Amino acid sequence: MKRLSFKFITLFLWIGVVLNACDGAGDQPTRRTQFIMGTLVEITISHSDPDIIQAVTTQAFDEMKRIELLMSTYLPDSEISRINRAAGKNAIPVSPEVEEVIREGLYWAEQSGGAFDITIEPLVQLWDFDGEKEIIPGKNTLRKTASLVNYRNIEIKDHTVRLKKRGMAINVGGLAKGYAVDRAISILRGMVPNGIVNAGGDMFAFGQKNKQTPWNIGLQHPRKPQDLLAAFAVNNQAIATSGDYQRYFIKDGVRYHHIFDPQTGRPARLMISATIITTEVVDADALATAVFVMGPDKGIEWVDSMENVETMVVLEDGSIRYSKNFQDQPQFSLK
Repeated sequence: MKRLSFKFITLFLWIGVVLNACDGAGDQPTRRTQFIMGTLVEITISHSDPDIIQAVTTQAFDEMKRIELLMSTYLPDSEISRINRAAGKNAIPVSPEVEEVIREGLYWAEQSGGAFDITIEPLVQLWDFDGEKEIIPGKNTLRKTASLVNYRNIEIKDHTVRLKKRGMAINVGGLAKGYAVDRAISILRGMVPNGIVNAGGDMFAFGQKNKQTPWNIGLQHPRKPQDLLAAFAVNNQAIATSGDYQRYFIKDGVRYHHIFDPQTGRPARLMISATIITTEVVDADALATAVFVMGPDKGIEWVDSMENVETMVVLEDGSIRYSKNFQDQPQFSLK
């Protein structure tokens, strides 16, 4: 059995804002959606001037589309695709945005001990969760492919990027969407007081629903799509979740999913989802993946060593574990 489902379906953030007035000024929230970066992007803001609403949301969507054109592995003319085609050969000049995201990837690779690694693309291509084959690679193929995964073989110099080994490839999908949300938020904050950008479960909320009520969100249950797992309030916070239910197939009773352990080349085990709350979505993206790969003990210990980062993880047996302050999130409750 194979099930391919976008993150906006399987990790829906239930935001109770659409029918309520915001900031007490009589402004009704407006929600606009577009399909960007392979997912549904939803922007919800409050403002009394429809022209401002149209202008600011259009700017935010356009910025996210621009980031996609730079960083998508599905677009042959993107800078990331050009870097990958030149692997083992020449360096490729890159824009400031692509250099920033790659450096962000290298930072979190170092911090996580390699649990997060943007050179994972050869494994993404090998397993092909976007296709229909449902093929489990053999040990020798896995070993050979995993040997190409090593963030230390990325060279950045004079605003160029070079992959040192032929066959290497990078995938910044674990960062680019969060980075694009952060860019969109910076545009919105300059013009409106309250808003949310939700890109398929990678989201940031600023301001409040109204003067008395914060933004409230709910995380969908990873095994019960119609149910909520937890709910809490957020304000000027980023949230991202990595889970084994976003792109996967089940074969002979075993679930194979798209979050790989870079060391083994196989899907990471021990948990089924990891949610991060922090200050920037690009960081939340990387942290959620790294914690998922590290497992609950190492992952939670790592998060507890950082400031302004919290995590909630769901293990394979359905039990839930938290970093030290996650449950202190305002209005937190399990459903």
